[in-house]
Amino acid sequence: MGELSEKISVFFDKNHDIAFLVFIGVFVFLLIGNILNWKWTYEPKSWVGYYWLDLLGPTAYRFWNAVILVVIIIILFIIYFHTY
Repeated sequence: MGELSEKISVFFDKNHDIAFLVFIGVFVFLLIGNILNWKWTYEPKSWVGYYWLDLLGPTAYRFWNAVILVVIIIILFIIYFHTY
C-alpha cells in the first residue's frame, strides 16, 4: 500500500495540472453528494460545524455548504485556467 501511495505522489508531483483537476473533481463530487443529500458529504466534523448546523438547521446548513463548495470550485477553475 505504501508503494502505491508513493507512485501516486510521484505522478502528481510530475503532473501538477492533473493533480489540480483531481482536486477540483473531489470538490465536485462533494457538491453532488450535497445535492443528492448524501449525509456523509456534509455532516459536520467539528464543534464549529455542529454549532452552524444547530443554528441554521439541516436544510439551510446544506444550502450554505453547497454555496461554499460552488465558490471553491469556481475559484479553483479560475486558478486552473490562469495557470495552465
